[in-house]
Amino acid sequence: MIASDITSRARILLNDIDATRWVDSELIKWVNDAQKLVAMVRPDASVATYVMSCVAGTKQKIPDGTVAGVGSGFRLLDVIRNVSAVTGTTTSNQVVTTAGRSVRIVDREVLDTQDPYWHTATGVAEVKHFIYDNRSPTLFYVYPPATTAAKLEIVYSVAPTDATVLADTLSISDIYQDVILNYVMYRAYSKDAEYASNAALASGYLSVVNQMLGIKTQKDVAYSPDLNSKGSSPAAGLTAGGV
Repeated sequence: MIASDITSRARILLNDIDATRWVDSELIKWVNDAQKLVAMVRPDASVATYVMSCVAGTKQKIPDGTVAGVGSGFRLLDVIRNVSAVTGTTTSNQVVTTAGRSVRIVDREVLDTQDPYWHTATGVAEVKHFIYDNRSPTLFYVYPPATTAAKLEIVYSVAPTDATVLADTLSISDIYQDVILNYVMYRAYSKDAEYASNAALASGYLSVVNQMLGIKTQKDVAYSPDLNSKGSSPAAGLTAGGV
């Protein structure tokens, strides 16, 4: 799916084939906003798997976009396993050649109770557990503490890449095409919201977006590793906060 797949459909609905009212640069910005909205309420819509090298200690951080070819993450989804050897350096070309021990999520309260000094334990190259707090979505802790030799395969939500021209490929899966289109329509009619009919149309398109995304309540926690480990379903419901 490229940006023009959305903008061309939007122009048909807007009766603006010649781009006299809404210019391409506007529509592309709204397409990018729609991608971010989808990724926010459906973290599974923009996902990457990556083998990251740990820093020494218990506190770890998902990729922040500083490594070329590795997208900036905004939420950890899972820690899968230890990895001893891997080829490739980007999310698209990495191949695990030697896998290690699986990693399980545990409650921080359990470790704190059993060993209040677990953060100061001897570092290892292969960790057993990870600890996640939904309030700090880009951070997680490992036990035992890691050494710089430790590598972990993680699954995380990646911030969508903005399109800049109509020919750019969108980061979000094609299955969200109608969601993105309806969001663009919402923003387009919001531009002329001083007209009562357009304000109503904008509200209607936003309602469609919300319904298509299944927005209910508790947006972020639906995909939180710590809550899922306690029996919460990923389909627990979402909210449209910030729309």
